[in-house]
Amino acid sequence: MGTTSADAPTGSGGSAEPHDRQQRLVESLGLAESGEDSRQARLDRITRLARTTLGVAASNITVLDGDRAWFPSAQGLPAAPIPRSETFCDTTVRLGEALQVRDAAADPRFSALRAVTDHGVRFAASEPLRDSLGNIVATLCVFDTEPRELTDGELLTLQDLASWAEQELVASTEMRLAGEAQASMLPEEAFRGTDWEIEGTCVPALAVGGDFFDYGVSHGVAHLRVGDVMGKGAAAALVGAGVRSALRGTREAVTAGVDLGITVTQTARSLLEDLERTSSFVTLFEAAIDLEDGHVRYVDGGCGLALHLHPDGSFEHLRSDDRPLGVLPDDHWTEHTFEMAPGDSLLVFSDGILDVVGDHAGWQERVAKLAHAATDLPSLLGQISQLARRRTVLDDVTVLGVKRRGTGQEVSA
Repeated sequence: MGTTSADAPTGSGGSAEPHDRQQRLVESLGLAESGEDSRQARLDRITRLARTTLGVAASNITVLDGDRAWFPSAQGLPAAPIPRSETFCDTTVRLGEALQVRDAAADPRFSALRAVTDHGVRFAASEPLRDSLGNIVATLCVFDTEPRELTDGELLTLQDLASWAEQELVASTEMRLAGEAQASMLPEEAFRGTDWEIEGTCVPALAVGGDFFDYGVSHGVAHLRVGDVMGKGAAAALVGAGVRSALRGTREAVTAGVDLGITVTQTARSLLEDLERTSSFVTLFEAAIDLEDGHVRYVDGGCGLALHLHPDGSFEHLRSDDRPLGVLPDDHWTEHTFEMAPGDSLLVFSDGILDVVGDHAGWQERVAKLAHAATDLPSLLGQISQLARRRTVLDDVTVLGVKRRGTGQEVSA
């Protein structure tokens, strides 16, 4: 990050940023001007540290939004929005580089700013904060009431703090977009049929992961899946979207009776290049259920976290030796079957459930007891979600449940 001194001529080294484009860049951050954004506390740490470490009277992070400037974090100066033209940061954005102003009162570009006339600001330094494409989306500024210059060490400290603030803005934005991508892969509502219900939930962890679940009904066959892409963030969410889309494309063949092992194998091989390029693999539970007779066909690709539960509290742990998708190029997957009688349930989890129950060896019994005690499928999913939110889980917790109602059972609301 270079620094342009206000005592030197600025020339034409920077190009003006149209206000409407700047506004679109700010909108892409998804920052909440109300201060309710969870990033505000993290940004406050940076501005506080800038103020104390550099020994200045004030510091802030400034967002230029159209003709306005507002401050997601401010220390020592008012935080109310002001006109863009009243900021030092407007010059920083127009120059496209860092700015130092030794004595703003003696500089005709800044001497009439209210920060100078009303709040006594003399010294200002501003570092641009850029998005992943290099666009300036905000600035980190420090101010003092006496003329001064930053030493080389102080300038390096300001640059380091700006890099930290930049990372908070951009990384948080990428995680927000990844979260939106992940959420877009989830069904909008539960399936409630005459004799069947299907519902799922996904509780994100500290970082967005590659979990997804999906279901749909076609010609009397319910198609459902739970997947978990290795990794976090936008890349994992995008890989998950591709896997889900590819598997959805096999629905007609599966409904027609094609072996599920064949369709999963074909899908895995079609995705192999993408998985290798992103160094990813995907654990997967894929199933097709005949809603007339309860016949279930499934493939387990490295998941190992599915339970077939009965009304008396007993259960079978569905197992397979098949590997996740993307591990070896010549892998193939095998179809397995079982029957769901009235009153039976099927629960499929991502590995975040192991953090929830806190017992990797006996998780099946813990979950089976929860399921047996729950009044219905929505209440069970709600209990698991509450447990996940009360604990600091390191991975997303995804649960997909299928219930075949017994005689006389009502459809849950």
